[in-house]
Amino acid sequence: MTRFLRAVGGFLVRVPWPFVVLMWLGWAAVIFDLSSQRRPVATQKSALWEWLSNLAHAPLFGLFALFAAALLLRERSGGWPRWRTARAAAVVGVTLLYGIADEWHQSTVPGRDASVLDVLTDAVAALMVVWVIAAVGQGEGKLCRRLVTGVVLCCLSAAAASLG
Repeated sequence: MTRFLRAVGGFLVRVPWPFVVLMWLGWAAVIFDLSSQRRPVATQKSALWEWLSNLAHAPLFGLFALFAAALLLRERSGGWPRWRTARAAAVVGVTLLYGIADEWHQSTVPGRDASVLDVLTDAVAALMVVWVIAAVGQGEGKLCRRLVTGVVLCCLSAAAASLG
C-alpha cells in the first residue's frame, strides 16, 4: 500500500505545476457539473441511498484535496513534500471553501439543497487526505491505521449528513 501511495505521490510531484493546476480545476469542474444535476430520485426513499449519496462527497472532495496537495505541498526542488502545517491547513481550507461554494451552488439547482453536514464530509475527506500524506513513508502499519480511520470517519460523517 505504501509503495502504491508513494508512486501516486511521486507522479503528482513530478507533473509540472501548470498541469496539476489543470487537473485540479478539471476536477473542480467535474464536481460543479455533478452539483448541477438534479439529484437522481430513488423509487423509494432509502436510508442506504441517502448515506451513499452523502458518502460520495468523500472521494469527490478527497481527490480535490489530493490535487490541491499536489500543488500546495509541492517543494521547489521537486522532491517529496516536507510537512508544513500552514500548507496542509491551506489544502484543507481551500477544499472547505470549495465545499461551501459547492453547497451554495447546489442550493440554486432545482431538486437539490444545501447541507452544512455535507460540507463536514468534504472537510473530513480533506483532513484525511492530508493526514494520510503525512504518514506515507512512515511505515505500513501507521499508514493502514490512518487509511482505515479515514474511511470510518468519512462513513460516519456521511451518516451524520444522512440523519441531518
